[in-house]
Amino acid sequence: MRYNISRIFGTITAFPAAVIAWFVSVYALDIYMLFDLAISAGTFLVFYFPTQRLTSRKYLNEIGLSRRDYHFVNSQLNSAQDKNRRIMKSFVKVRSIKDFRQVNDIYRISRAIYFAVKQQPSSFFTVESFFYSHIDNALNLIESYTRLSKSPKKSKEEKQKLEQTRITLDEVKRTLVADLKRINAEDYSKLDIEMELNKMEQKRRK
Repeated sequence: MRYNISRIFGTITAFPAAVIAWFVSVYALDIYMLFDLAISAGTFLVFYFPTQRLTSRKYLNEIGLSRRDYHFVNSQLNSAQDKNRRIMKSFVKVRSIKDFRQVNDIYRISRAIYFAVKQQPSSFFTVESFFYSHIDNALNLIESYTRLSKSPKKSKEEKQKLEQTRITLDEVKRTLVADLKRINAEDYSKLDIEMELNKMEQKRRK
């Protein structure tokens, strides 16, 4: 994310200042090395945080999030990424092409939602339920289903439960599709506006 660029700017500004402070402390002040390091570290922090906050403020204003909300959304994205990786690992446990397609569809939709929010962090609040429950529900069902489907000598009741789980996974997929449509709705609206503006421009030129 562009927010990380502010950390790079902060480091680029603070590191030279910290080195200069260290040289001054060593050769001019002539004190203990521990104090030299403390002065250098303190100088780094004094230059880093104001620079990082100043350069990141513009980006936060553009996306319409406070610094606290941004960090919260980022933590939710990291959690969702880990869950997507666990869903992907379930591919090796599937027993049929049908199951593979089902898990693959869920993974692709979940991954698409993740990247959409990563590109536009403010859209997180449009699909909060995805991060709070939908992806967890999908992950838990997939992991349980793929594990139990590998068990030998299943009873009739157990087979029925697995079949019901497969049906439930289809329902989960539809829920994720609805989440994806919600998050893309604004972009489609903007697309419609751009198309209309283009038509008006074409008519004006004629």
